[in-house]
Amino acid sequence: MLRIKVPPTSLKPITSADFLNYHLPVPSKGVKAKGNKDTILLFDNEYEAVVYADELEEIVTTVSKNSPLRSILRDLVTAIRNDDSIRNYLENSSIYVWIKNRVKNIRRVMKPYPTV
Repeated sequence: MLRIKVPPTSLKPITSADFLNYHLPVPSKGVKAKGNKDTILLFDNEYEAVVYADELEEIVTTVSKNSPLRSILRDLVTAIRNDDSIRNYLENSSIYVWIKNRVKNIRRVMKPYPTV
């Protein structure tokens, strides 16, 4: 089981009640709250956490810029993306390595040659 701690980065920390109030999707294994300051997202594995973060990023595009939900979503995605196990997973995952290499090749092709 993968546990990702959501640090209290804003004035009002994210709680499990926010998931109910804003109708946010819950991680595969749920949300655990430790007191008023620490919220932990629970997943089966890194893949589920990455898919969940992608899902939250899609929701962000539909929320108005001055909504408090937008900052909650951003904080959740940032906590997931900054987790060490997620970073290692993304660096070593075959599909992400393939995409990263393809993007490098596309950038190399798109770079204009210097004129002499």
